[in-house]
Amino acid sequence: MQFTMQDVINLDVMKRARVKSARDNLKHRPVNSISVIEIPVEDFVQKNEFVLSTAVGCGHDPGMFQNFVEDVMNSRASALAVATGRHIFEIPEPVINLAEQEGFPIIEVPWEVRFADIMREVLGRLQNWQRSVLKESEEMQKELLSLFIREADLSVFARVLKQKLGRPVIVIDREGQIKGTSPGSEKLVNKWKEHSLFMDHALNWQPLQTDERLLSNVTWATTGEDSMIRASVGFGNRIQGYLVFSIPSDILPETFLEGGNANILEHAVTASSLWFQRENAVLETEMRLRGDFVWSLARGDFESWDTVISQAKSLHYRVDLPYVCLVGYPENLTHLYGKRKSDQPSFEQWRESIVRNIEEQFIRVAKKRKIQMMTTYQQEHFVIFLEYHPGRIQEDIEKYLDQTEQALQEMLPGIILSWGIGENTAGVNSFHESFNDARIALNIGRRQKGPGHRSTYANTGIYRSLQQLASNQEIREIALSTIGTLIEHDQQKGLDLIRTLATYIRHQRNVSQTARALNLHRQSLLYRLRKIESLTGRSLLDPDDLFLLDLSIKLWTTGMAQDQDSL
Repeated sequence: MQFTMQDVINLDVMKRARVKSARDNLKHRPVNSISVIEIPVEDFVQKNEFVLSTAVGCGHDPGMFQNFVEDVMNSRASALAVATGRHIFEIPEPVINLAEQEGFPIIEVPWEVRFADIMREVLGRLQNWQRSVLKESEEMQKELLSLFIREADLSVFARVLKQKLGRPVIVIDREGQIKGTSPGSEKLVNKWKEHSLFMDHALNWQPLQTDERLLSNVTWATTGEDSMIRASVGFGNRIQGYLVFSIPSDILPETFLEGGNANILEHAVTASSLWFQRENAVLETEMRLRGDFVWSLARGDFESWDTVISQAKSLHYRVDLPYVCLVGYPENLTHLYGKRKSDQPSFEQWRESIVRNIEEQFIRVAKKRKIQMMTTYQQEHFVIFLEYHPGRIQEDIEKYLDQTEQALQEMLPGIILSWGIGENTAGVNSFHESFNDARIALNIGRRQKGPGHRSTYANTGIYRSLQQLASNQEIREIALSTIGTLIEHDQQKGLDLIRTLATYIRHQRNVSQTARALNLHRQSLLYRLRKIESLTGRSLLDPDDLFLLDLSIKLWTTGMAQDQDSL
């Protein structure tokens, strides 16, 4: 329990004192220290400090005294006690009204009451309070550690925390699922379920207006007659869950959490992270086993279908459903890591955390859409087997990827993923074929469209045909003899003539559209086109020459780059 101005007023030495303003607010004004201050106030008063003053510097000037009181209030002091009878005979009514309006207690103390006596009693009570807080913190640490060792569940943990805070408590994971509740928390549980559909969007969570370092991981939101306080629990850079409790809305969260309650909450956050770490270790082991299983399906690396069924059952997977394979490649993780603060972990540690979070988003979206999915991350690629409804395969895939990428952009703004979508549907003994289709679609799509696109195996038919053509040595020589000078010129001069020609052909020789697509001035484009004709000896107005140039570019960018496949 915090030591407050109400406790100060109840001291024997303060029996003759008279509270002139904000009496009802005394119990909400914590006291951490006490001092004697005269004009000027400047930075000599700390937050939550009980200030004593004779107002000797005010010279019986009501305006100067009011300025003095305002300075003390602005310093966020607990209260101001003024010795009356010498320099100030009575607190002016305008000052009392101002303090009442601000909820700031002003107290009149008779001149005969010694400040030294007040300070001695207040400091004595503060020392006793601090000792009791330290003792309570130590006892709480031991009790929570004992609960963890005995493998008690988080509801037992929440019950202990309620006893310390005096408020009902619930423990939730970062998905918003309730993991533990204290007695008497039914109302809080209902409020949480009402507002937690989108945890960070349904309520306007705000940081505390406090300088306390211990409270930097705490936010709060108003839910009607109560305020909900949420303390994040995690280790490293990952939030694992939250401790949530409510307080009456007429109590400021900063006030409730000052002093002893802040220490209680800090120890509770540290202790609860042990529960989440233990659960996380179990989940990571399960995810690793699941990932290995999915990878074996993708590679077709299993002894028999009976073995697959047995392993799937132990991992809570269903392999008797229709699946389609998606292969995704994150294009710009290195770039996104470079934009982060220098005090972040190494790239490998950061990437491991991001990959885990991305996989969790895959799973979350599938659950939301009420479909089954299996996923793994192998060789810098995500492999997903996604359940689909017969006759709605394309619709199911597009909606799933749309929702997934929306969630990923909220989690990691700017992330770019390229996707390959298999044609063969995965099922009994066909997971490997679907994976191969998706891998081929991804590799061809990245070369033809660039990063960030979705390519289906069905739409890569022309490029797969070109791959077969490119395996013929004579065809390769024809293509290189046609555009070899352009390739060499691009490598030496960096003018990007190959891309210019491909864009010109794609826009059906429309100069204006091509210039806009390449972000070039019209004259610059015309110069490049003349250069292409000069280097190749082909006319861009001749249909046969244009066909050969187009075919050669497609062969070069598709079939001649087969060795770039990385999965």
